[in-house]
Order: sequence, then C-alpha cells, then structure tokens
Amino acid sequence: MDKHEFEKLLHEQIPITKAMGISVIEFTPSKVKVSAKFEPNINHKSTAFGGSINTLMTICGWGMVFITIKKIDPEAHIVIQKSNINYLLPITGDFTAECNLADEESKKRFIQMYNKHGKGRLNLKVSCYEDDTLLADYHGQYIAFK
Repeated sequence: MDKHEFEKLLHEQIPITKAMGISVIEFTPSKVKVSAKFEPNINHKSTAFGGSINTLMTICGWGMVFITIKKIDPEAHIVIQKSNINYLLPITGDFTAECNLADEESKKRFIQMYNKHGKGRLNLKVSCYEDDTLLADYHGQYIAFK
C-alpha cells in the first residue's frame, strides 16, 4: 500500500481524518508522516484544538502499526491502548506528525509476539511540528490482535 492508498483508507474508515484535512506525506516501514490543515482544527483561542493535535498524532502512530502488521496479517485489528501527550507550544498554522521506527529489534519483538500469541504490543513516539518547530510530543501504546 502506498501513501495515497493509505490516505484514502483513512478518509473512508476514519471519517474525521477527512474533515480535519489530514494528508499522508510519507508512509514507509520506518517512517510515517501525516499533516493536518489549521483551519478545520482551530479552537476559540485561534490556535489548533488539542483534540485535533492528539488525533493527528494517534493516527500517525496507528499508521506505523498498520504498515508493520498488515504485511504479516492483512486481517489484524489495531487499537490504541494508552497514550500520553505533552503540548509544548501553541499551533497557529498547518501542522505535521511524524513517527519513526528504525529500531528493528522492537519491530521484531512485536511481530514475534503477534505470531506467537495472536496479539502484539508496540510502543511508539510521535512528534508534532509546525515547520521545524517541535510543538508536541506523544507516546502511544498500540495493540494489534487477530
């Protein structure tokens, strides 16, 4: 699946992603990067709504689990189990979320656990930027299961 197909899947299966103006910038086994438009995500203080920031970052991590597990099991289900977000600065323009998974050992353990138990857990870090400025950081624990 390429980034355009993944974006189409998001908009069809998670309709809020379309309403938020989410676009997929990069979708590879080691990096997922998504962006959101500022205008549909504005709050009463003329900054990005915290729920929108959290949603973008959750989707970004979910995408990393998706690209990792769907090659192993196209029928796998993916859910977020828990997450923590730190809002560092207000967002006043379009913003992006980025998740890198270069740690092959974590990926290997996740797949081994999934294959052995029908369920795997993956902890991911996601960063949110406006241009090159870090605006929020996020840690999420995702579960893939049969």
